[in-house]
Amino acid sequence: MTTPHLKLFSDTESTATVENKQLTDLNLNDVQQLLESNAPIVSIAGLESKASQKINQILATASTALSADWAAVYLLDDDTQNLILINCCTTSKVFQDAHEIRTLQFSTADLEALTGHVVTLESKQRMEYWNAPIQAQSGICVPLVANDMPMGTVWFGFNNPLEPAQTLSALCEVIADRVVDYLTSRLTPARDVKHRDLSDLAKQWQHSRLAYENVEIKGWDIQGWINPEAPIHHTFYDWQLRDDGIDISVAHAQGLSIEAALTTAVIQTGVRASSNQMISPADTLEHVNEYLWQGCTGDQFADLCQLSLKKDSSQITFSSAGSTIVLHVTANGIRKLASGQATPELGVMDYGEYENHCCVTQKSEFLIILTENGFAAIEGDTSQAKILKIQRAVGKGSRLSAGDMIKRLRKLTLNLVEEDASIVVIKRQN
Repeated sequence: MTTPHLKLFSDTESTATVENKQLTDLNLNDVQQLLESNAPIVSIAGLESKASQKINQILATASTALSADWAAVYLLDDDTQNLILINCCTTSKVFQDAHEIRTLQFSTADLEALTGHVVTLESKQRMEYWNAPIQAQSGICVPLVANDMPMGTVWFGFNNPLEPAQTLSALCEVIADRVVDYLTSRLTPARDVKHRDLSDLAKQWQHSRLAYENVEIKGWDIQGWINPEAPIHHTFYDWQLRDDGIDISVAHAQGLSIEAALTTAVIQTGVRASSNQMISPADTLEHVNEYLWQGCTGDQFADLCQLSLKKDSSQITFSSAGSTIVLHVTANGIRKLASGQATPELGVMDYGEYENHCCVTQKSEFLIILTENGFAAIEGDTSQAKILKIQRAVGKGSRLSAGDMIKRLRKLTLNLVEEDASIVVIKRQN
């Protein structure tokens, strides 16, 4: 079979518009009219040489972040007759037989998506009725649009039914927008407003996954903070309560905004998946590193500090990958823990060897955990100068709550502006 040519849209202006129509009013001629353009035609081989690797990377990372079992990109051919599968990734053999060339006229969900909105199919029956490209329990179809012109669709398939969620649909739109960036190789000023709007949607999804700012368990006061001014979060803090204590995570992903946001979601999912196994912080880091390698493709790097404490103990056990800063605040001053013992970030190697460190705290002492960019925002040319700045701001700190300590640290990091950062403060109460 001859593979149809693909139509990729250039940055030239177009007078065509996208109309929202009911499915019953939509026909093939409507879609053809939407796709009239003088754009260049590119072969699949040419596409693979330019964008396929980046698209595959974000599909794999997005699938892991969304807990999707299959993800794929379909592009319209130049005759607007077919949808061509150009990239897909899956964690299940069941989904390896997705249709590679689909007739647009009978691709009901794709036709609806091409009118300009996300189509969520919550059940297996709806997947069949809407002619999805795979047999799955549920799926999401998102339009690919450049310069107000449809290019194709992105699909996500799931092995379980879906509950409709605006934040989930919003994140899928963000992912689709990034795929368009890779396909067209452009990030023009005209797209700044759209990127900001999509980043706001992605940020809402991130906030739906954040832990509460404050948690108290017997003997401990714990407070977290993440920069609310950041356009999209590259960091997070999280905690999982246990019967005998709590596990705490602070992470910072590197890379482009959307990719880094997806990486943090992958790490957070990996940490939560490990929380029920009652393992040490170092073992958790090893599991998450393995999870990151298995679930993502390409350069996905992140710092992660994992801590564990018990209700009936004054000891905090922690392990760190990368450059997260851990400070112990006592009546005698502030000490940087595990100094000079930095280990590689998550994602650098396909295996990780991390060490557990212990800190024994006394009543009214603190542990402060800052992401690298949070610590860097504090005034001072050296690490010790920054620590002295913190010391002057908090004093001995014994009368402060964890929330009060966060407020004082926040005053030292005001120059962060839109750069993301996370801070967690732990206080021993008795």
